[in-house]
Amino acid sequence: MSGSGRIFAELDVEDLQSRGLAGPPTADGTRRVHKRRLNRSSDEENAAIPLSISLQSPAAPTAFSTIPDLLISRATLVYLGFSEQKADALWAEWSDWPPTGPRREVDADTGGGLTMTFLFFITGTFSGNRDVWDDDDQQWRDCLDAFGMSADVQTAIMDPLFKTLRLTQSCAFWAQDTVEMRYAGLEDIQRASRERETGLLRQASRPGSSSTSGGPSSQIAQGQRHHERQRSASGLQCLETPGVPAENITPTSKIAARDAPGYTALYKGVDQARIHGLFDSHGTVAEMERLVSAPPSDFSRNQQLFYFSPDYKVAQNYAAYAKRRANCEGVVIVQVLVPNSAIEQLNDTELVRIDYPDPEWRELIYLSRRGKRHPSHIRKYSLATLIIGTIACKPNGAYHRMESWEEVDDRCVLRVRGPNGLSNAVQFVFSSSDAGLDFLSDHCAERISVLPYTRQEFEDYLVEVES
Repeated sequence: MSGSGRIFAELDVEDLQSRGLAGPPTADGTRRVHKRRLNRSSDEENAAIPLSISLQSPAAPTAFSTIPDLLISRATLVYLGFSEQKADALWAEWSDWPPTGPRREVDADTGGGLTMTFLFFITGTFSGNRDVWDDDDQQWRDCLDAFGMSADVQTAIMDPLFKTLRLTQSCAFWAQDTVEMRYAGLEDIQRASRERETGLLRQASRPGSSSTSGGPSSQIAQGQRHHERQRSASGLQCLETPGVPAENITPTSKIAARDAPGYTALYKGVDQARIHGLFDSHGTVAEMERLVSAPPSDFSRNQQLFYFSPDYKVAQNYAAYAKRRANCEGVVIVQVLVPNSAIEQLNDTELVRIDYPDPEWRELIYLSRRGKRHPSHIRKYSLATLIIGTIACKPNGAYHRMESWEEVDDRCVLRVRGPNGLSNAVQFVFSSSDAGLDFLSDHCAERISVLPYTRQEFEDYLVEVES
C-alpha cells in the first residue's frame, strides 16, 4: 500500500508523536491520536481535554481516539462500524480481487476500464433485496445483523430517542449513511493532517528558521514548539484546515436566538465532511451543490434539489442523530438567511406552495418517491424555483408498496414538537437548475453560516428530549 493511502501525513504524524499527541501504529493497523488533532472542528469541540494528557495516563481513553493508519484497510472497515467477522470477510474479498473485471482503485491503471473504489465496494453490502422499514425493532436488528454491523453501531442506529426519525428511512439507508459518514470523516481527518503538514513546511521555510542538524522534521518540530507558545492550538487547527473558514462558523447555541429581521432563516443538519468544498479558502461559497439532496425525494423523481427547514428543531434532530451514529466525525448545522424581499419577488410560477392534506401534495409525494413521471397538473413543481411545503416521511420502499396516492395519509407526514405541541414540519426546496442556483447565489451566498454541533450540545439535546 502506498504512502498516499495513509490517513496522517508523514511530517504531521511525526510532529504529533514528538509532542505526545499521537502514538505509533499498532498490530491491528490503528494508532491513537488526541481528539483535539483530528478534523477541522475537533479542537474547539474537545477544548476541555488537556493536550498534556499522555498516552500512558489513566485518562488517555477519554483523550485519544483510535484511528486507522491506512484509509484502505481492514482497520477502516472496523472503524466504519462493521463487526470483526464482517470486516474479515470484506477485507478478504477486497484482497483476493479477481484478475478480470473492474480494477480496484489501488491497482495500477492499465488504461481505460472501470475502477472499483473501496467505498463503493463496501456499500455494495447494502444493495439487494434485504431491507426493512416497518415499526418492528426485531426486524431491524435482524437486518443489521445480516449487514454485519457491529453491536455499537446497531445500538446507535436503534437508539429509541431517535425512533421517529429512524422510521423516516429504511434500515439499509441508515446503515449505509452511517458507513458513508464515517468514511467521509476519515477523509476529513486526512485532509486536516495534510494541511497541518503544509503549515509545518511553510513555517520551516520562513526566513530565520533554524537550520540545525536533524533535517526538516527537526526544524519543523522546533518551529512548531515555538509556534504553540505564540498561538493557541485552536487557532492552528482552524487556520490550517480550509473548507469551513472560521468567519463562517457560529456556535449553534447562539443560533436559535439570532435575530435576523427581514430574512427567513433556513437550516440543514449534516455531517461536516460531506460539505467539504462548500467554501473556498477565502470563505466564499464555491460549490453550492454540496448542499443538494439526491433523487428520488419528496418533490422530484429525478432532479437534485436543495432541501432546508425553517424550523431549527428539524435540523437539530438530524444533526443529533448523525452525532449519535458518528465515530469521531464532526457534525454541523448549515444556516442560510434568505431575504424576504427576494422571496416576495418570485411570481406564481417561480414560487409554489403545497401542503398536506392537499391531494396534490399526496400525489406529488407518491409519484416522486416512486420515481414516476409527473402528469401535467403537477408538473409545475418541477419548474418552480422554490417550493414551500410539508415534509414527508417513510422510505421510498414504503411508497412502492402503495397502489395509489390515496394511500398517502398523515402517517406519511413528518411532525415536529414545538411550544404548541406537534405540528407538520415544513421545508423550503430550491431547484438545482440555473434558476434555483442563481437565486441562492445572488441572494444567499454571502449569508451562509456553518454551525458546529458539538458533543456538549448533543448531550444537552438528550437531556431535553428525555425530560
